[in-house]
Amino acid sequence: MYKVQKIGLTIIIIFILFFLTSFSGENILSKLKSISYIIKLVDNYYVEEVDLEQILDGAIHGLLEELDPHSSYIPAKESEIMNESIQGEFEGIGIEFAILDGYITVISPIPGTPSDRAGLQGGDKIVKINDESAYKITQDEVFKKLRGVKGSSVNITIQRLGLESSFDVTLVRDKIPIHSVIAALLYDNNLGYVKLNRFAKNTTKEFISAIDSLENIGMENLILDLRNNPGGLMDQAISLVDLFIYSNDTILFTKGRINEANEVFYATKNKQDYDFPIIALINRSSASASEIVSGALQDLDRGLVIGETSFGKGLVQRQFVLEDGSMTRITIAKYYTPAGRMIQRSYDEGLDEYYTNLLENNREASDSSLFNRPQFKTKKGRLVYGGGGITPDIYSVFDLKLKEKSQSLLTHPKRLIFKYANELKKDYEKFLSFNSFATFINKNTNVINQNIFIDWIKNSDEDFDISFSEIQDDWEYIENRIFAELASVLWGKDYYYHVFLDKDIQFQTAVQNISNAHNIMD
Repeated sequence: MYKVQKIGLTIIIIFILFFLTSFSGENILSKLKSISYIIKLVDNYYVEEVDLEQILDGAIHGLLEELDPHSSYIPAKESEIMNESIQGEFEGIGIEFAILDGYITVISPIPGTPSDRAGLQGGDKIVKINDESAYKITQDEVFKKLRGVKGSSVNITIQRLGLESSFDVTLVRDKIPIHSVIAALLYDNNLGYVKLNRFAKNTTKEFISAIDSLENIGMENLILDLRNNPGGLMDQAISLVDLFIYSNDTILFTKGRINEANEVFYATKNKQDYDFPIIALINRSSASASEIVSGALQDLDRGLVIGETSFGKGLVQRQFVLEDGSMTRITIAKYYTPAGRMIQRSYDEGLDEYYTNLLENNREASDSSLFNRPQFKTKKGRLVYGGGGITPDIYSVFDLKLKEKSQSLLTHPKRLIFKYANELKKDYEKFLSFNSFATFINKNTNVINQNIFIDWIKNSDEDFDISFSEIQDDWEYIENRIFAELASVLWGKDYYYHVFLDKDIQFQTAVQNISNAHNIMD
């Protein structure tokens, strides 16, 4: 009966399409009739019974892929997760976690959530949920058991390193924000650092809160990290840029086939606009809203852009919700920076070339390639380049050429670096402040005993064959990562980044160019 209903629904949909597209000509009608006939043939003759819903989803995916790389279809079961990432909240207990050794392991409690208020710590293992074993739990089961309606409760049993016995905690679920600002810190006496990982509903609000806190403790310069930020809501990118533009200049404009797709977005003068120098860090995975921000800061001579040429995703999608809860995103316009640069890269050579092009070496650093790209002028007359993506003012690449064993260690599924940092925790609790800890690790090298570390690794995973000689060349970086995880365990996630940035080539390039960010504003 269910199968018959699906076939009937499919025929009805196609009939409606016939009616709605009757003005499009015989060729379109012929194609739609062919689709209807093929569906019947598959249903009647295919060697196995098929899931027509899945097939039709695939057909819709294929249709949209013929348009451009970013028009897309989101099935109903995925649309809730997509909306959650944009809306910026869900209901649950508030932990970042990984499944290690078969158990839910807390990476960090999200600040201000039930888990944070209950005192959960990085490294805690959740061994039971509502008195049922959580061993060998799947990620889907974690979401089903720990997320729930605000006000409902869940009992968890925690096993904590250093304690002989486990203990129970009752958590009352609450609204959990998905933060866009994942790090905000004062790197030195007056240099602030903010890392944004998405542009969601509350991004600008979060950003203002982070900046105000940093200014209160002495920030006079800012490095805004947009690396690996895939974008998100256009309005949030525009409002964030507007915080730095004390004029009525254009921040962004869009062009499309329909009139309503053609828009110009202007800055608004405000006495509260920030006047400190800013550097935006971007890389090849900085896309969409990240490119709006970095492109506007560059074109309006409001800040420097350092790193690699960005992704080149400059297509505006409008989202349409369908009756079954699925969604489709249709490209209706293209983004342009204040100087008139089109952000979108060419996709004429197909999707494979579109994505593999990002792997080309030094594609933004070649004088000859830049010479062939469209040239534009910033507000003060500096030369910038179009042709897709945002080309940085200063090219810098975080090109770590780690040995194979080092890479395997850092990406080990059991998160061995994180676990070893937890092993060291008791030895470093003597540092009463992060500053004293940072001074110690910066003044001393090879602090961690390599032999003890290797022995611990082998005991933790007997199948992982490793020797110190295989990672010796990368030891400085590996030790930095251990200390970064340790700082996160002792003082919070911001301090992970504080330590990690010491070995971040692109960030250090930005530090060296703060004076140039000053000069560009003068």
